[in-house]
Amino acid sequence: MLPSINRLDRKEFTTLGRLNKKFKGEYGMIAVEKSTSPTSKFGFIVSKKIGNAVARHRMTRLLREISRKHLNTDIKIKCVYIAYKYCDDYEKLQKDFDSIFENALRDIKKD
Repeated sequence: MLPSINRLDRKEFTTLGRLNKKFKGEYGMIAVEKSTSPTSKFGFIVSKKIGNAVARHRMTRLLREISRKHLNTDIKIKCVYIAYKYCDDYEKLQKDFDSIFENALRDIKKD
């Protein structure tokens, strides 16, 4: 589990999903914005369309583990990953997440 300082709260989920830039990948998409807090924050949404509770929870655990290595980026961000396709393979999901995340960081650095 991510430390509580690195988790989005309920208010941040709603504003982040509606207003900010989104980047799509094969298994999901990321909505990001620059953060004013001293740390990066992550949140995950896994729809019931993905599968049963076991599959959704597995995907959430994989995403949490993948996002841990992105906590110490030089730019502090708020990030929501919205999953829309099930992936049980850690390497495939990590590759997809990393590519989307790098695109998001590149775009934020540009602004």
